[in-house]
Amino acid sequence: MYVLMDGVQVPVVAAEAEGRTGRIEGQRARTRECKLGCVFTQSTVDKDGWAVRDPNSTTYVGAIETAEEFGLRIYTEAWRRGWQWATMKTVIGDGAVWIWNLADQHFPGAIQIVDLYHAREHLWKIAALLHPHDPAAKKLWLTPMKDLLDDGTWNLW
Repeated sequence: MYVLMDGVQVPVVAAEAEGRTGRIEGQRARTRECKLGCVFTQSTVDKDGWAVRDPNSTTYVGAIETAEEFGLRIYTEAWRRGWQWATMKTVIGDGAVWIWNLADQHFPGAIQIVDLYHAREHLWKIAALLHPHDPAAKKLWLTPMKDLLDDGTWNLW
């Protein structure tokens, strides 16, 4: 069973942002973070050995609320779906601290995976730190790393 969590900024009316600081200093907040999650299962693999999501197995939750409140929401959905009986348990997220805190709190022992999009984003940040003034060297370092990541052959341990 898989649990996936993320957050997205959504525009809100001024009353919904009252008392909140904006992302730009000196300006009022114009957005709130909507926390989203899904729970799904996978019981087969394709001819190449890649996991295949079970058809019609995905359920969704979402709300504009604190991470603590959302943690209970996504945990409740996973439990409703049979988390306690799953033989392999995985949490997927973007690397945000609140997600991994919820994973540790509500899904201890689950495999924790950074989603592919955000893993690539983190690789770009590393490449920029390693080669801040040399675009060619940055690309030379990044290309094989990205290929390993995209092929699913990169293992950090």
